[in-house]
Amino acid sequence: MIADSSFIFVVAVLALFLLGFPFLLQTPLRKRGVQVMASEVRRTIPSDGKIDVQYEYPVPDGGHHTLWRRGMSTEPSVLTGVVYDPNKPKRADFSDRMPQNVKRMRIVLLSLTAVAAVMLVLMAVGTLV
Repeated sequence: MIADSSFIFVVAVLALFLLGFPFLLQTPLRKRGVQVMASEVRRTIPSDGKIDVQYEYPVPDGGHHTLWRRGMSTEPSVLTGVVYDPNKPKRADFSDRMPQNVKRMRIVLLSLTAVAAVMLVLMAVGTLV
């Protein structure tokens, strides 16, 4: 029982890290982000055959910032949507990486937290018995 509980605990914690950190880092973008179109400025194909593309997006002060999309296996588009923080224009992410349903993502993260907590309690009870 302890082995099963610890396995589920580890899976839940890993899922929390993989889903939770990007979600938390995108909080300023969800609150005050501005969506713009970014255009391709550079493309490289390293020895692994995956495509790396650097996109450039405009900001209100007349400048431009860049954002890389790495490791693509399909032909990338020349234009793509980018969301950036007007307070810190270098903080940006691609629009398609932003969660479409924030409420559902919060429920998923809370559920994973609950599963991890229950498994931790079960492991503690299992060691006492």
